[in-house]
Amino acid sequence: MFSALARLAALFSVCTVVCAADSAVRPATRLSETVLVSPTTQPADYRYAAFPVSLRVSADEVWVVYKAGKTHATDAGAALEVVRHSLASGKTELIQRMAAPAPKLYQMGEITRLPDGTIAIYVDVQSVGWDGRHYRAGAEVFRWNAARKAFDAPTAFDLVDGVRYGYPFEFIHEGKTTWQLIMKFGYMQGGRWGVDVLRSVDAGRSWNFVRDLTTEFGGILANESGFIRHGDGFIVTTRGYDRIERLHRTDGQFRVQQQLDLTGKVPFIQGYVGRPRLFVRGGHGYLLGRNWTKPPPATKGAANGPMQLCLIRFDLTTLVPEACVILDNADDKNVTDGYYAVAEFSGKGADTRLHVITYKGVGGQPPAILRLDYRWSDVK
Repeated sequence: MFSALARLAALFSVCTVVCAADSAVRPATRLSETVLVSPTTQPADYRYAAFPVSLRVSADEVWVVYKAGKTHATDAGAALEVVRHSLASGKTELIQRMAAPAPKLYQMGEITRLPDGTIAIYVDVQSVGWDGRHYRAGAEVFRWNAARKAFDAPTAFDLVDGVRYGYPFEFIHEGKTTWQLIMKFGYMQGGRWGVDVLRSVDAGRSWNFVRDLTTEFGGILANESGFIRHGDGFIVTTRGYDRIERLHRTDGQFRVQQQLDLTGKVPFIQGYVGRPRLFVRGGHGYLLGRNWTKPPPATKGAANGPMQLCLIRFDLTTLVPEACVILDNADDKNVTDGYYAVAEFSGKGADTRLHVITYKGVGGQPPAILRLDYRWSDVK
């Protein structure tokens, strides 16, 4: 547990950041932009490309998984596509398209390499109901078949302690142990809402319940979440249904030790962070995702200002945000969907590059999957 002195230091740090607001946020200088998937070259049923995630498979090659459908949601039959992408050349090649059988749709897929070496995609499977709205239909898993050089047909993600899970988030692997963040829904089997931590010691063949983070974090209603290993425990970020982004520190059993509301506490986080991703580099913590740096309008019910893609640096001890770099849309264009993002790195020393793989649609048009490149020294 943190001492009273440490807590006092954290409060002082919050004041320091708020007082230094104007210098704590800045636009990034971009080196290049690479289009991985363009709606103009996609088949008609798969032109809405969104929600990319990545897996580094070699020094140069990244596999990128994304939704390919007709709209942001409720598009029965929407597929997952997997491409291989070269960081050096920018070349992108389709590996496989997996279309959902209607009325199902594949909304998001989280790709990971399990401890036995198997590459797997854990899928947020949705179904369009009688009312035209989407509902979770139960997560499914695609596993890579190296002999076939393709993903096998999906299998259902098994019940865990009687709960049917619906929205897989992220994975952390350590030796033979894998932890997973995943969401449960009250209308599915098990009848509970929230974000749970599960654990596997057999490369995802079976899972055990570890902790209900919704309860552990004080009853917050959270949706998209991310986590990293830090010290003997973990740091978790949660996107609340109350539109508040939070950081939480836990011990190794995911028991909460410290937590901090971010939204509105620093001037460059004015809403939730969409599909938040955490990583550690150079002794600092980083939060990446869709963000709003401008305060919401005073008029009740009015839409937020333009969304932006942001990289937010925070102190790993206090969890206090220190600075924010706007990676895209510092000029407030009409981005209507975008900015779920993942980070990859290449190069060394002064030549280190940050590659952000994201999606972006402007003016209501179908989004493209993009890679945005920066000098790490400019944005860190």
